[in-house]
This record gives sequence, C-alpha cells and structure tokens, in this order.
Amino acid sequence: MPKQYCLAVLLVAVVTVNASAATTASVTTPEPAPAAKPVPALGAATLDLSMFKFGGFATLGYSHSSMDSGDYVLDSSMPKGAGRSQDWSASNNTRGAVHVTADFTPQVSAIFQVDSEYRSDGSYRPEVEWFNVKYAFTRDAYVRVGRIALPTFMDSDNRDVGYTFVWVHPPVDLYHQLSIPSSDGIDAMYRSEIGDAENILRAIFGTNKTERPTSITNSKEMWGLFDTLEYGPATFHISYQQRRSSTLNIQTGVTGKWTKNSDLSVGASYDPGIWFVKSEWIQRRSTTRINAMYVSGGYRINKFTPYLTYSQNSPGTYVPGAPTPTAAAVDRANRAQSTTGLGVRWDFMRNYDFKVQYDQVKLSDSSNGYLVNVPMGVTLYGSKFHVFSAVVDFVF
Repeated sequence: MPKQYCLAVLLVAVVTVNASAATTASVTTPEPAPAAKPVPALGAATLDLSMFKFGGFATLGYSHSSMDSGDYVLDSSMPKGAGRSQDWSASNNTRGAVHVTADFTPQVSAIFQVDSEYRSDGSYRPEVEWFNVKYAFTRDAYVRVGRIALPTFMDSDNRDVGYTFVWVHPPVDLYHQLSIPSSDGIDAMYRSEIGDAENILRAIFGTNKTERPTSITNSKEMWGLFDTLEYGPATFHISYQQRRSSTLNIQTGVTGKWTKNSDLSVGASYDPGIWFVKSEWIQRRSTTRINAMYVSGGYRINKFTPYLTYSQNSPGTYVPGAPTPTAAAVDRANRAQSTTGLGVRWDFMRNYDFKVQYDQVKLSDSSNGYLVNVPMGVTLYGSKFHVFSAVVDFVF
C-alpha cells in the first residue's frame, strides 16, 4: 500500500477521533474539575493500551495434483502450484495474517491487517490486506474509509480465514471469478429489521490494483451494492458491482484500453445446525460474459463434518458490440471446467481444525481450464485429473 495512502487513512482517523470527542464534549454536562493529579514523569507511558486488540489466523496445508502437464492453482495471481511444477505444493493452501483493532471512542474504530500468502512474484512477502477507519453513527449504520474487503460472495470477507468455512478452500470455479478482492475507498452499511428478518445493505466506491504473474490490472470508478438478508437459519445474498479496468501486459509492455466490467452474484444458504446446504452463482461481464456456480452440503456428526461440493464455470462468450477478439483473447476467455469434491472437517480442539478434501476436475472439450504453466501448444481438452488437499486451520 502506498505511503501516501496510509497517511491519508491515519489523517482520517485523527480527524474523526477529534470530531467525535468534540461532539461528545458539546453535549456532556460539565462536571466539577477533579482534584489535581501528580504529573507523570517525563517519558512515562500515557497511552491506554486497552483500546487495542490483537488477533490473527493461519492455514498450513499441502495439495497434490495428478495432472503433470500443468499446475493447479486456486487464484490467477499464483505463478505455480501442484502438478507440473511440484508434485506436492504448499502454495495453494498456506497463508497467515495478524491484525490489530483499535476502539478510539464508542463511534470511531480502526483495523489494520497484514497477511502473508503466495504472491505473483513467487514469494510470501507480507502485504497490507485491510486498513480502514470506521465511524459508527449508531449500532446499525456506519461508514468506513480505507482498504476494505469486497463482499462479492457470501464468504468473501473471510475467504482467507480457513477456520470460518467447512471446505479446505472455497469452490475454485466460482472464486476464480473474484478478480478483485478489495477496494481502496469508502463504504457504508445500514442494518434494518424486516419482520423477523435482519437485512444488511452495503455500498462501496473506490479503486483497486491487482498484480498477476504476467499482468497488472488497474480498476477505477468502482461502485457496488451488496445486500444480505438473514431469516432464522436461512441467509440470502445478492450483489452488483461495476468498474472500469485497464490491464498492462508485463511481457509486451502494452496497456489495454479502459473497459467496463460488471459482476452480478446471488447466493443462498440454509443451516439449522446439524446440516447445511449452500449455493452461489455469478455472471461476469466485460468484453466477455462468464457464468459460474456451486452447490454444497454437509452433515455435522459431533466434531466431524463430511461434505460434498459441485462447481462449474461456463466458457466465455463475447458480448455483442465488443471489439473483435484476437485468438489469444479467445483462449484466455475460455477457461471452462467443473469440479466434484468431497471432504471432511475435524474440529479436534478449540480454535483448530483439520480438513482433507478430494476433488475431481474435468476440463471442457475446448479448454485447458484454470491450469497454468501448460507447455506451449499442449491442449488438455476434456481431460480429468485429481487433487488431494490437507490443511490445519487455526485462529488466535
């Protein structure tokens, strides 16, 4: 995150804290001046550390792919994974983060989180994942400024926190569509009650820069609306977001034109406690249109939760009126594949779990799917391969 951006967020924190304190002072009845207290010695600590809370999470895991002509990766920013490059790889499932939250006043708070995971340059260098300041008007309404996770899907806010979901990782075919995980800007939330249901509406506006092994994508004029309705054990989620993006090809040095992109996603889950079922769908539109979905369900037996998942994404089809695509662009757009997975989660101790998962991935008849590092000229159309993953998740 650029230094000037960090300084801007810190300035917002100082201004909002002072404004909040001034507001509180203006409405508080004056009290008699307290008796004089001894002046602390020079250099003595006066900061109230109770306002700060520290925490974090981590996932340690390995995955194996039977595909020897390409690498299986969970995210398009990863330069390699299990398969051709490495028989067993930790890059897909190993990450960690630490964060600090600060409650400056009843209205003003902030969060700062740094995470380490496999990056586009092949390192695990730490990066600022979240850094924002929140002003709460009431318990049911707030505004935040800074770097904020985009709630595109039901688990987007905590997609890196493996302990919070049942799978080893969220369904790949859907989450590969999560091209932008965060926004540098502003968001607002309003919570309301509709009968016995609770509704949470969020809005965002900002920018983003996403780095991949061979490209850098800048997005601006990002805005979106996200709504979540909870009614008993049922949860419904819908979101729409739009932005203008331009991509720099690192190998050629050519920067593409600014194009309009939009995402529409819908999700629902039902979890009465002993079992659950969950499904989500997204349509991404730019010069191409891509659909993706998954459905998953499981049953809890004491500390064990076996589960099944099916996911798929469609071939990319070009939107009428878009510029005529090149052969390379057609190849990049067509990443169709499907995945059938089964696994089990074991909560073996407080704040820890162990998971194993088996996935069968089938590439479409005209696609190499999301495999990377496939040799030039090699086509794996219609191929099937198997992925085995095992992880330990914990939070602290």
